[in-house]
Amino acid sequence: MPSGSQAQAEVQRLRDQITQMQASTVEQIAEVQRKYEELQQQLRANAAAREATAAAMAAEQNKKYDELQLQLQHMMKMFQQSQKPPS
Repeated sequence: MPSGSQAQAEVQRLRDQITQMQASTVEQIAEVQRKYEELQQQLRANAAAREATAAAMAAEQNKKYDELQLQLQHMMKMFQQSQKPPS
């Protein structure tokens, strides 16, 4: 049977171990939280980049559409002029 001082020493050792485990747990939680926030920022940045790319592609498609419309109008005018009888 351990003496009173041995029991007190064991209790103190266990308390110290609990304190160390608590500190380690707090550090781990802080690290997980930091990584989570980092990933959230990365996801926001990726979403913004995708939106910018989509907007640029839409602008390019609109530009091409407008150019094709102008070409079609020009061709229609040329066709209409070719259908008029010479004066």
